[in-house]
Amino acid sequence: MVRSVVPFACCILATFVLPSHGQSIQRCEGPGGKITYSNAECPEGTKAVKSVAVPPPPTPDAQQAARTRAASDAARAQKLATERQVQHSQAQTQQAQAQNQRQTQQDADCAYLRGELDSMRRLRNALTNRPYYSLDDLEQMDQHAARLIADYRRVCSP
Repeated sequence: MVRSVVPFACCILATFVLPSHGQSIQRCEGPGGKITYSNAECPEGTKAVKSVAVPPPPTPDAQQAARTRAASDAARAQKLATERQVQHSQAQTQQAQAQNQRQTQQDADCAYLRGELDSMRRLRNALTNRPYYSLDDLEQMDQHAARLIADYRRVCSP
């Protein structure tokens, strides 16, 4: 409601404030270079520098065409705003899906690494319970376990 009143009020105000067709606006220069504009004679102490002719008011056909263009532009702006909102919603949905997919992959990776660590610990215990094993075998298993632990901490740490 307020939006429809504002243009109407501006038109009414312009009717009373703006000079009528055929008048001119005077550009007056005062002492110190101060510029003023007047639709009457320049005030005392100033001199007319330039006279600007006021263009004639628009015809009713031109006014109607301007209203039609304004309505068309408003509809197009509304359509663009709606499209932008839809695109924003789609982008948020895609980001949420991507985040969910990354979280699912991380959970799967963590589960795999936990399984590998458990398997490595069981194998190491089985190896040390055998009567024959070499220290090189234990060292290789410990190095592999250290890599798995580092990977687990890198991937699964919050």
